[in-house]
Amino acid sequence: MNNFLTLLSWEAEEFTHHDKGKDWFWSVGIVTLGFFALALILQNYLFAILVLIGGFVVALHGSKKPKVVRFSVTSRGIAVDNTLYPYDHLKCFWINYDPPHIRDLYLISGKTFQPQITIPLGNTDPNEIREHLIKFIEEKEVEESLFDTIARFFRF
Repeated sequence: MNNFLTLLSWEAEEFTHHDKGKDWFWSVGIVTLGFFALALILQNYLFAILVLIGGFVVALHGSKKPKVVRFSVTSRGIAVDNTLYPYDHLKCFWINYDPPHIRDLYLISGKTFQPQITIPLGNTDPNEIREHLIKFIEEKEVEESLFDTIARFFRF
């Protein structure tokens, strides 16, 4: 990845971390047990197992601390650590900036299984990022994904 020019780079946590108290984990446990009981009542044992696994995964992911990631705007694309998203695979971008809650760069990809890539801006100036990106890809307003909205609501 050394054969292109880095125009701007910054570091940020890979996601916004919210400290989760005991109440958050109790809530996950209660919801999980509720769906587990429902699955048993309906005699859907596969769903019951999936509910238990899903509840465990949610609790495990909720306790995870974010790592610091390096982001770069380059002459060939957007680099996230060692992964490059080339401009020719991206349709457009949008900067969703509403501090202190939302400070994200949305990249819309042409790929089916990864249509939107959300990149945290950290403390970087969003206008500087926009200045560089507008030269390479179209700027188009993009709504925050339903998943991101739900995750922020539940402080995930």
